[in-house]
Amino acid sequence: MTAPTPALRRATAADVDELVRLRKVMMDTMGVPEEPTWERACAEFLTGSLAQGTTGGVVADDPDGAGRLVACGVGTVALRLPGPMTPNGRYGYISSMVTEVPWRGRGLATGIVLGLLDWFDGLGVHRVDLHASAQGEPVYRALGFTEGAYPELRWRRAH
Repeated sequence: MTAPTPALRRATAADVDELVRLRKVMMDTMGVPEEPTWERACAEFLTGSLAQGTTGGVVADDPDGAGRLVACGVGTVALRLPGPMTPNGRYGYISSMVTEVPWRGRGLATGIVLGLLDWFDGLGVHRVDLHASAQGEPVYRALGFTEGAYPELRWRRAH
């Protein structure tokens, strides 16, 4: 017998620890090297920005009632210099999209992204960017995400 598909809901401050845990699951899956300070900084960021309304999340609770999340996605609102594509200077970014392995293939990622897009739309944010994994790319493309007109370039200070 297959477990029921979890219902989706908006993330709250009570979800911060689980949001960080799932972000770590995502980072581990991607093979990102360990770093000792990011989890605490992430929890502090989420606590403050969820309260301010500049971050929103959509989560899926474990239907077994264990108090754990089985999937999530986080959206942040940022500012840049206003221009034709962002006349109010506000744009969104989706990150921390992760579904635990046993729960994949049930439409949770699609539902989470749609929930985040609704959240952004309600804030007047009409441009949303993200980085896609190979597994997630088909989900995003099916929802209308396309490649940008300009290549993304990145600079990072060497330590």
